[in-house]
Amino acid sequence: MSTLQFTLFFVALLAGYVLVHLRVARFEEHLRQLSLLKDMDQKLAALEERVRALATAVAPEERARVSDQLDRLHDDLEDLREAARGVGEAVVQIPAVRPEPGQASGGASARAPSTEIVSVVEARLLQLGYRNLRLLGDLRGVQLTDEVEIQVEAERNGMPCKGRVIAHNGSVSDVHMQTVAQSFP
Repeated sequence: MSTLQFTLFFVALLAGYVLVHLRVARFEEHLRQLSLLKDMDQKLAALEERVRALATAVAPEERARVSDQLDRLHDDLEDLREAARGVGEAVVQIPAVRPEPGQASGGASARAPSTEIVSVVEARLLQLGYRNLRLLGDLRGVQLTDEVEIQVEAERNGMPCKGRVIAHNGSVSDVHMQTVAQSFP
């Protein structure tokens, strides 16, 4: 056997030894992790025994009392959820209080029809979630019984919107609003 063949054989033998050694080291690590799992299994079994002991130590009457209290708490939370839902609907549906045409508002002076229309339109748009309202157009000389179309600029959820609101008989009859993003292609 030549020196070159012996060297190649020795290098191959050495590489095989290194590979086997790495595999054995990985296997030892795996066995170490499995032993940790065994310890965990023993701890869980001990915990289960403690829970069983606690369950038998607590009187059945006490468990029934705690269960009844939890049921009552659940029912109270359901009632609270329904009440909160009702309050939310009531807040959204609060009607705007408007004096009848010809009645004095605030006790002393009658409101102008244009002021009444502006307040009704602003209230409706605020209820719909629009902010930073700007009513465009001239409302001088309009009456509550007239059908009035008002151009509006506002913001909703941070997005500028434009559109029109139609008011008739002192209330809003139609709202057409679009975001600026929808207006331009």
